[in-house]
Amino acid sequence: MPRYTLKSVAEADRQYADLPEDMRRLADRRIQELLENPTGNPDKQYDSQFDQWSIPIGDDKGWIIYGIVENARLVILLRFLPALD
Repeated sequence: MPRYTLKSVAEADRQYADLPEDMRRLADRRIQELLENPTGNPDKQYDSQFDQWSIPIGDDKGWIIYGIVENARLVILLRFLPALD
């Protein structure tokens, strides 16, 4: 059972739905990792100005932007940013 629960905002839901199937599978895998340990992956980056995190979806595939509410054990998906070709 994941240590954190997941919430996503409407914009992230729309962006996720628009991802190609292969990217959606990569995003799903990354989201499962985030729910176990949202700050544990060495590829993550923290932006203290906006109090948000980013992590690559996959090699050159884009990014997941997310927030963490530690006291609620909650990961909030904010955006999916596909890589531009």
